Amino acid sequence: MKKIDKKPTVSSEEIRQLVVARLRSFPSGKKLSIGSDGEFSKDELIARVNEGDSIGKKIIEIQLSYLRSFKEDTSSWLEA
Repeated sequence: MKKIDKKPTVSSEEIRQLVVARLRSFPSGKKLSIGSDGEFSKDELIARVNEGDSIGKKIIEIQLSYLRSFKEDTSSWLEA
């Protein structure tokens, strides 16, 4: 019998909530520069993620990329 690996699926809403939670942990009063798109406060970034505009999507991509690399680094460290 063929074994099927089922990876847990995560909805786009759950990803959005995760990114918003991570953004809430950023220090207040600081701004984050997003290349040529400008500087954004924590509250502006949260609003953009919730709106789902191009900046919000870019922030989600950045956060997911960070989390994936963190997972890979942690996995290799634990295997050593």
